[in-house]
Amino acid sequence: MQHSVHSIPHNRHKRAALGAAVLVLGIAALAPTGCDPVAPPGAQTKPFDGQALTLNCPDASFADAITPMAKAWAARTGATVTVTRTPTSATDAADVVVIPTGELGKWAEDGALAPVPAKVRSSEQLQWQGLLPIYGERLCAWGGQVLAVPLTGDGHVLVYDEKRFAEPTARAAFQQRYNRPLVAPATWDDVTDVATVFAELDKRPSLPPLPADADKLFDLFARIAASADRRALNDVELAARIARDPDSLAFQFSVVSGKPRVQSPGFQRAAQWLDRVRPLCAPPGDPVAVLTAPNGPVLALVSLDQLARLGRDKAAPGRFAIAPVPGALTDFDPDGQKLVTSKQLNYVPYFAGGRLGVVRARCPHQEAAFDLLSDLGGPARGAELVGTPDLGAGPLRGSHLNSERLLLWLGYGFDGKRSEQLRQALDQYVRQSVKNPTVGPRGPDRAAVVGEVAKPLGLLTAGKSSPAAALKLAEDAWNALDAKTHADALLRWRQRGAGLN
Repeated sequence: MQHSVHSIPHNRHKRAALGAAVLVLGIAALAPTGCDPVAPPGAQTKPFDGQALTLNCPDASFADAITPMAKAWAARTGATVTVTRTPTSATDAADVVVIPTGELGKWAEDGALAPVPAKVRSSEQLQWQGLLPIYGERLCAWGGQVLAVPLTGDGHVLVYDEKRFAEPTARAAFQQRYNRPLVAPATWDDVTDVATVFAELDKRPSLPPLPADADKLFDLFARIAASADRRALNDVELAARIARDPDSLAFQFSVVSGKPRVQSPGFQRAAQWLDRVRPLCAPPGDPVAVLTAPNGPVLALVSLDQLARLGRDKAAPGRFAIAPVPGALTDFDPDGQKLVTSKQLNYVPYFAGGRLGVVRARCPHQEAAFDLLSDLGGPARGAELVGTPDLGAGPLRGSHLNSERLLLWLGYGFDGKRSEQLRQALDQYVRQSVKNPTVGPRGPDRAAVVGEVAKPLGLLTAGKSSPAAALKLAEDAWNALDAKTHADALLRWRQRGAGLN
């Protein structure tokens, strides 16, 4: 069967933060506000007078950031907005809810959400066309309907100790062992090679702890597998591939059968990588605290919220340089059903984070609710959120990554050179030219799937299982979980999670 598919607050560096704030204020002043023209005296000037909305955001830091924005919108439109921070439930009173990107399927499959009206998506206020396609076309949609307004993206980068990389002893040791210069790692195998040399030189771990949290461990596993599991394709290549292979969008699972693919070659490579680096990693603990400690690790993959913490350390901004998330020189050939090696770096983005705003179907003031989300998700507010490092808000629009927007990234506390490295690394992170990016699980059973797969991965990272055995346990656990859901519903979840109608 052929399916249609979419292409795809405190910071010690006050000057940098002030620069970002000035830029954001400038953007806010120039951007459309959605206000009605000034009306004659006595005329109704506020479109939502007397309408009350409740916005729930369980993420307390994000709730703190958007509360003044929501209040400003309310004052301008005549509505009232109550912002709550409680765990969401089917019976709570919220009209608008901020949810993690991966939870859309859980909300949407039961029909609990109102579709985003076409006039909202075409409005000058929201400027939907400026969103990165992965958000505007995939991550806010479920079952062929647009059901969410993207509010923030996600982001990861590689940090490495630039001073250690420049040491003559380290450079000589790396050159002698691998017959190539010591530079920022471009592939996951490069990360292993660099970490091996420094661990041997220093006689201590050269990498931070592997994640103990199930979500973070699954994220790392899938992020490594993404570039090993598929070749990055452009629009023409993707269309040709889908025409002859409907399962071209398969990642964690097949979109034809719904079966898990965690034993496929790309995921095998990821599990083997985890096994290789395990002896090079520090004992369990806070990865940022380990990175900033004296004689800490020399490189690490960090999320943007972790990078914000790193930037507040007195020594870290001058010690660490920033590079893109690694890719691979090996990817899976679906025609030959085997891994193939290339001399060209293959990088396929993996999107699993970020936040969405949704409106409940039972909301009595849906027009006002979507106007509020249009304000929060529009260009001006989006720039404010990206410019608030502690939120870990990754780029949501191509404009966030333009070279002239460097000030947006200065709030992380790094100097101009490293801030430009950050901007470039995030531009590579979203890699807009790749039309077949991978996404995290998005079905109603997302939390259960991640939890079950992460358990055997935890055995692997603890040295209690081999890669092959861990993946076999993961597949068995996933299949047992799937057996609890009717096959038709399960396949529908999988196809919708992959972006199929």
